[in-house]
Amino acid sequence: MQRPPDIYSLANKGIKYALRTNPNLKGIELYFSLNKDMNVKIEENSIKNNEVGYDNGFCVRTLDSRGALGFSFANRIGEKKLLSIINKALSMMKSGTPDPDFKELPPAFNNYPNVKSLYDESINNLSIEESARYIENIIKICANDDMAISQSGNFSTSIAHTYIFNSNGLEVYSKDSMCSISSHMIVRDKITNDTSFGFEYQISRHLDQIDANNVANIALKKAKLNLNRKKIKKMNVPLILSPQGTISLILKPLAAAINAESYQYNRSFLVGLRGEIIGSEQLNVEDNALYDRAVGSSSFDGEGVPCQNKKIITKGFFHKNGLLHNYYTASKEGVKSTGNAARSSYTSVPKIGISNFELKSGILSKDDLFDGIKYGILLNYTGDRPNLTTGDFSGLILQGNIIENGEIKEPLNETMLAINLLDLFKKIEAISKDSMTYGSLQAPYVKINEVQIIGSVK
Repeated sequence: MQRPPDIYSLANKGIKYALRTNPNLKGIELYFSLNKDMNVKIEENSIKNNEVGYDNGFCVRTLDSRGALGFSFANRIGEKKLLSIINKALSMMKSGTPDPDFKELPPAFNNYPNVKSLYDESINNLSIEESARYIENIIKICANDDMAISQSGNFSTSIAHTYIFNSNGLEVYSKDSMCSISSHMIVRDKITNDTSFGFEYQISRHLDQIDANNVANIALKKAKLNLNRKKIKKMNVPLILSPQGTISLILKPLAAAINAESYQYNRSFLVGLRGEIIGSEQLNVEDNALYDRAVGSSSFDGEGVPCQNKKIITKGFFHKNGLLHNYYTASKEGVKSTGNAARSSYTSVPKIGISNFELKSGILSKDDLFDGIKYGILLNYTGDRPNLTTGDFSGLILQGNIIENGEIKEPLNETMLAINLLDLFKKIEAISKDSMTYGSLQAPYVKINEVQIIGSVK
């Protein structure tokens, strides 16, 4: 995909047209997105679908002196279409609800961070036939295992060209690549006839980092580890979160809780706790957009604001400036944007999202965390989510195991975990130096000191 040569001139014409057309216009933003996507999908351990597609489009945001917003988008790029969409946005703005908190669009910035290796040309050059080889690798792993009975998954790539312009003189452009592979493996114990599943995935900016065999083997291992589940009684025991368990119970809830929009509307269990200790000294969380090659990295966010590294929690201390902002929420609070404006596509207005959100690793090995546990629980996956307003969590452990004398034993059946997230944070006893990265989330193993486990055995 080549960068169209007329995007800059088209944007310039559009901005001038809007400013000339509506004297009440305070600002206009144009966001262009040109994407090439490839996807190979498997069902029942065979290739069912492969496709290559292009999704090009743009959107327009307009803002007047009342703070009223207009928004419109189109999936075809051209001068006639651009002017039509601008008129629609201006019309929506005219009838829009005034918002005194929406003061302005971002200014032009002189400097942006230099984040390297976010684009891989080999992904752009990859053919659909070459993509299928990644799927063929994980198909073989399922087919060659006696206990594996089925597998679904996919391999996908994307190339994205993004342009952002506004009437304050902001002009930015980026070229990014992404590739991912996933495996959902189903296994059966031939003796007991019990079945279970395991899921694993990997996302990367670079093709040479994708390890299809490793993804399938981990999914297979997880599936086998969850066979022949055992019921237990109610107890208070140590809990170890696997990296995926850490994502479920720590990182994802925290990411939602420090979203400035949710916080400003009192929909966060962290409201009123900025500048206070909310966890043990082991709890260190950052949102860093500046790692080279990383999935969540970027020089600028969805509004063209420079990205940065944000320290959220240090040694259990929730920083006063520990919220993630887009330009609107930052202006509402009277602070600078953290560069966390996020768009799902050109069809959406900027929301707030994470970059590379990580729980910092500790100094102990994974084995060190398990050693010394006479009886405990390993949580790998729960399909339930905490109440983000109160922080209360009560959910089923869908994939977890008994830990006995430091070793992983039988998987759990009909077992629940009940805890408030703030209590969980304060009970963090140790964090491993081993960690896993899943897309924009980086998580280690975490040991929690004694939590309430609810079993079905009376």
